[in-house]
Amino acid sequence: MVIHKLNVGPLEVCCYIVVDSASSETIVIDPGADAEVITAFIMERRLIPRLVVITHGHGDHIGANAALKKSFPDVQICVHVEDQDMLPYPAKNLSILAAFFGGTTVRSPLADRILKDGDVVSIKGCDFEIIHTPGHTHGGICLFCKTREGELPPVLFSGDTLFKDGIGRTDFPGCSQERLIQAIRERLFVLDEKTVVYPGHGQSTTIAEEKRNNPFLKKLFLKNRISNKE
Repeated sequence: MVIHKLNVGPLEVCCYIVVDSASSETIVIDPGADAEVITAFIMERRLIPRLVVITHGHGDHIGANAALKKSFPDVQICVHVEDQDMLPYPAKNLSILAAFFGGTTVRSPLADRILKDGDVVSIKGCDFEIIHTPGHTHGGICLFCKTREGELPPVLFSGDTLFKDGIGRTDFPGCSQERLIQAIRERLFVLDEKTVVYPGHGQSTTIAEEKRNNPFLKKLFLKNRISNKE
């Protein structure tokens, strides 16, 4: 498994292109913008895109969906059931907000595959478990891959759930800080601490590093403990 990262769009979303080097089969995660850059990357390397997996339905993570579907008609767009209605509607995927500042609205094609917690998405040599992590959106997900024994550590594509030294925003419609913290604590922090985390924005990190150092989580965990004692 080879992981490539492209920073796309004005918000520098991390679009990940995950490739099985033996077969060239490919998963594209969060193609938020700059469709021509993503398409050129795929075509120049003669990759075979099978899946486009969306970690959540905000416009900055889905902006290249339509163009990729046009360039690669057989590719399947995958999204969690609770975010599927966000894809074609700018008011729901919040890209309508970008229009007020000179940006463009996003209308993605409907999903070809609807995901739920515990599902597995696969290309040859790579199986990813879907972990439902609501909070930033109702249908936010992470993708977790246990690599084979003797290979690299496990990997987690965390979308806008968990960042290096940060967490996803919870001040948008449909957000819940309580659900987000619960998902991180109960679904992500139970993973192997060596797991490498590839977030939707910014630099990669590890589960161990975020357990020890994430200032947002330290503060919120402490606040929750105090509230529970009261």
